[in-house]
Amino acid sequence: MSNVLRDQINLQQIGLHTYTSSWHHNWTIGPTLHGGHVAAVVQLAAQTHFTTTLAAQNQPDILTLHLDFLLACVPQAITITVIDLKVGKGTSTIQLQLTQKDKLKVIAMATFANFSQSVGPTAKTDWEFHPPPKPVPNFEKILAHEPDDNWLPATLAGEILPFSRRQIALYPRDGFPTTGICDLWNTFPGERMDATYLTMMTDCIPSMSDTLLHNNGTYDAHTFFKAIEAWAEKNPGVPAPLTNSLKDAARATIFDVTLTLDVEFKKSLPKKGQEWIFTRTVTKMMQDGRMDLDVTLCDHNMDILCLSRQTLMIIEAERKFGTGKKEKRKASL
Repeated sequence: MSNVLRDQINLQQIGLHTYTSSWHHNWTIGPTLHGGHVAAVVQLAAQTHFTTTLAAQNQPDILTLHLDFLLACVPQAITITVIDLKVGKGTSTIQLQLTQKDKLKVIAMATFANFSQSVGPTAKTDWEFHPPPKPVPNFEKILAHEPDDNWLPATLAGEILPFSRRQIALYPRDGFPTTGICDLWNTFPGERMDATYLTMMTDCIPSMSDTLLHNNGTYDAHTFFKAIEAWAEKNPGVPAPLTNSLKDAARATIFDVTLTLDVEFKKSLPKKGQEWIFTRTVTKMMQDGRMDLDVTLCDHNMDILCLSRQTLMIIEAERKFGTGKKEKRKASL
């Protein structure tokens, strides 16, 4: 199976503790790089470090990843420097510093373990999604462009985040009735998602600020759903063709700034990767421009793959977006 994301990251190890990555147009949101892609670069560098420099530790699985976004990453080459903070028998922790033209942009911490080795007991809990999501879709019918009882397919092809052209997203048929909660299914036909993909997908979500404000912003989930629902009435089962432009983004008045991103991986993926993932995005409070964001990713059996949390600031747009107008960017800056 191909892995377009890894190919476009183009990670190169140039020393025992140094890695480089090029950039690709598919990652861009106007003048910046998408924060989820930046996080994926850091994750892949960390994972590569544990299969090369620290391979003797036999700790191939990333357990936790924390990123502090200090400055916006732009369409330039990336250098990642790794510092081995703790090299242990059960877990090891490293620090990663991402720079562009000698400017420090991101600081990250990653802890690794070996998921195939038990270190303690296992117990089930009574935790469950509330409200419960729609039943798992019939993926074969979806890919055959046959209508599903509970989910509506869509693709997004536009100037903002061009990588989404390869993606199929499924929206619940009743939209998003619970304020602060958005459910989606995602796949990249012909590919399988690995841990690097999952890292990116923790930030490939609707803009919860746009969605909470019902402002028709570039990534307002309610706006998407209205267009998808109207399309599905005349074209049942066929993915709704959505689009966006830099002009759309420039008309908005706010943008999201991700300050921190945390990802906790709960289990290793199948060797062949994951074809479909379920995403629940939850915001508990947006107050005075500060917002929390929790993302849960599950496999096709609704088993949790990873948990993610972001801290964001929602700020009035003042920066340019390439057209000379105000901007709205759903990005980690």
